[in-house]
Amino acid sequence: MSTDASWPADVEALQRQLLAAHQRLAHTESVLAETAVACEEQRLQIEKLRAELELFQRYLFGRRSERFVEDPGQGRLFDQPADGTPPTPELSAAAEEEITYRRRRAGHGWSELPEHLPREEILLDVPEKDRLCDCCGEPLVKIGEDRVERGDYRPASIVVKVHVSPNYACPKKEGGGKPIETPPGPVPGGRFDFGMVAQVVTSKTCDHLPLYRQQDVLARAGLELSRSTLCEIMASAAFLLEPLALLLQQRLLSSAWLGADDTPVRLLDPAHPVGVRQARFWLYRGPDTAPYNVFDFHESRSRDGPREFLKAYQGWVKVDAYGVDGGVYLGSSRMRASCCVAHARRKFDEAKSSHPRLAAEALGFFQQLYDIEDRGRELTPEARQGLRQAEAVPLLEKLRLWAAEQAAVALPKSKFGEALGYLRNQWEPLTNYVQDGQLPIDNNATERDLRALTIGRKNWLFIGSREAGPRAAILYTVVASAARHDLDVWAYLRDVLERLAIGEANLASLLPDAWAAAHPDAIRSYRAHEREAAAAAKRARRQRRRALERAKAQPR
Repeated sequence: MSTDASWPADVEALQRQLLAAHQRLAHTESVLAETAVACEEQRLQIEKLRAELELFQRYLFGRRSERFVEDPGQGRLFDQPADGTPPTPELSAAAEEEITYRRRRAGHGWSELPEHLPREEILLDVPEKDRLCDCCGEPLVKIGEDRVERGDYRPASIVVKVHVSPNYACPKKEGGGKPIETPPGPVPGGRFDFGMVAQVVTSKTCDHLPLYRQQDVLARAGLELSRSTLCEIMASAAFLLEPLALLLQQRLLSSAWLGADDTPVRLLDPAHPVGVRQARFWLYRGPDTAPYNVFDFHESRSRDGPREFLKAYQGWVKVDAYGVDGGVYLGSSRMRASCCVAHARRKFDEAKSSHPRLAAEALGFFQQLYDIEDRGRELTPEARQGLRQAEAVPLLEKLRLWAAEQAAVALPKSKFGEALGYLRNQWEPLTNYVQDGQLPIDNNATERDLRALTIGRKNWLFIGSREAGPRAAILYTVVASAARHDLDVWAYLRDVLERLAIGEANLASLLPDAWAAAHPDAIRSYRAHEREAAAAAKRARRQRRRALERAKAQPR
């Protein structure tokens, strides 16, 4: 038996050598383990950054629609046949369903120009020297004419109203008579009338034109105004409209529920080290029983605004989870929070790129919840609540169990893990909507109406002063409430401002819904037609999807 020369003959020396080898091996294994952990962390970080990059690219360059189309090869969770075989994607002849709706194609079917528009006739006649027949030389006889109408545009016209008040007096008495008082105007000094004020406010709050752009628009019409003058016009309008805005707020706070959302704005502040700081606008949107949009401006941290605005409110508040976690409802036990389900759904939609199968399963749950809401849309609140208790509550329980199962294995820092964490942490306020048939499932309507201010913010960039914030809130409150009723905002403001200036006592008659009932000609009916067409297209698309799902579920 031969002995390897590398191994010492001494047993103790051999033991020491083996121990050192084991130590080196353990150190190597430790380094490898640490390297593996670091590599895994880097992989997760890369995955997260890639998902965020894809999300940003989608926001910047892609379609913003969050519509979920289920993969035909992906079976619905809890919807498998009893034998466990996946449903077939083929449609049977009996399951085919034809869904049609009417939509006018863009660029086709031009409508006639309205009759109330003024007409100017432009005669395109043959010169007299050419009104002779080429064959016989006799004068041509007019047998008819062709008329072609074309709509044209001219810059807005500005009219100077001159109020003339004759003075009358008795020739037998000394001194003159009393002239007729000039009706009050919206701006101190009487330089501008109500139509001008309504135009400036509408252009700023409804058309999103900052004042410096309005200067150019007015200059094209022949009137050059300074920006300070336009600011004075805005301030005068806010002063007149303040009582109406307060009434809108009172009606809103008397409703059983309301939606709330906020957006930051930059506020110019000379006392701040950088000259500008952050403030916030809050939007409170009432239900159909109080169809008004009320804006509130606040300079300090976000929770202070709602805490002050809602301090006496009693009812449901539809918000996102940030409002709950941020302590918006501190100090009031009369309010109950109902979180927006669309926010939870959106987080799973953002996780589709990194976890397509699991995200699709989650989106399938939300799709079924929204299908239930579609079927309950035309029901009474009581019937809708009954439908939710019968169908939505069991489905939500399945979603809760599924989320708990996935959370046990999902990586918390991944997009899918973050979506699960959001869903589970906010579970109670997210599912509170099933307790009241009046509550919507999401807060999308409030977010959509708040978008008008955010679009304007991209143009006017900042609030010019601390005093301008509350004035802007008043103007946006009145204008947004009028726009919600599809009113001609300019016509509404023009009439309301004049009536407020002369001391209108019946403020209720100036509310947008009451004013719309009295002025049906000022309602922009095409907006309702556009919404109806969009809703019809959505119903057709969902009916088609449901027909496909029924076909997949049929046994072969």
